[in-house]
Amino acid sequence: MLAAAGGVTAGNTAGGKPPSIERIQRLERLERERLEDKARRDEHRRQRIAGAKPSGGRHDLVDRIEEITKYPLAALGVAWLVLGIIVVTTGINHTASVGAVSALFALWAIVLLEYLVRLVITPDTRGYLRRRWAEPATVVVPALQHWHLIGIERMTLMLHEGELRLEYILRHHSLFRVLLAAIGILFLGAWAVLLFEENSPAGNIHDYPQALWWAIVTVTTVGYGDKYPVTGGGRFVATVLMLVGIGLIGVLTATVASVFMKEHTDAAKEEYRKGHEDLGQQLAVIRDRLGDVESRLGATPEDLAALDAKADAEGAAAGPVDIGSADNGPAGSTAST
Repeated sequence: MLAAAGGVTAGNTAGGKPPSIERIQRLERLERERLEDKARRDEHRRQRIAGAKPSGGRHDLVDRIEEITKYPLAALGVAWLVLGIIVVTTGINHTASVGAVSALFALWAIVLLEYLVRLVITPDTRGYLRRRWAEPATVVVPALQHWHLIGIERMTLMLHEGELRLEYILRHHSLFRVLLAAIGILFLGAWAVLLFEENSPAGNIHDYPQALWWAIVTVTTVGYGDKYPVTGGGRFVATVLMLVGIGLIGVLTATVASVFMKEHTDAAKEEYRKGHEDLGQQLAVIRDRLGDVESRLGATPEDLAALDAKADAEGAAAGPVDIGSADNGPAGSTAST
């Protein structure tokens, strides 16, 4: 059908096609090219990330080491996290504190040693790191060792897909520029409110960290109430920040909703495009059959015999066919007669 539409377009152009139709067809062509380019990029990304994982020899040895150690290291990561919380949140005595910190470093050293052993054994260190670039985070923070239960390659792929999704959202409708502008207004508003409030006898914002905290809770429309302006200038700055916060939340919500709607629309357009291609093929078959019927209606018995012979030859070359589709009806009877 797309080919047929192209032929019609060429004919209309020669005969003087209206500009509106040209514009619609041009937009349709650009949208189709965008969808095809997006599909190619997605397929290339999947192939590049999935890649052919090497096997055999020391590659299998590295996989066996990881398979054996993943459950003990996941338990070690939980122990490291619990011990770290105890050290940070409880007031243990000096001796116990030194022992707990030493235990934390010992657990961390075990995780680091296991990772270094696998790096030394693998014959392709660069490729190993490229396929598993997320794994160093599990060494720096042993509590993330449970990633091995999911699979580091799979986790790396998930993180990469999340990174691409976040990048797409930030670029959609220039959201990144809006966020930069909002952050700039946030720091500028904190500085401005400090100018009005720091010398006020009844004020409760006396330094920049307090002003920045107040600006953050104001822009996010949380408003804890622990810090607030008391001067006229400070309240004017607060009004501006509140309006910026309301607008920022609206922009974020609208952008995320637009991203999801666009993905749904792209999927629907791709489905419709495939449906149009199938319909075009079916119409081509129908056109050929109608042409055959028209030729038979105005043909002599000799022409019909020639057409039947040609159809028989094509059927013999194509192999067995469905009886219902091969039935020639009255025309075949006429040819036999």
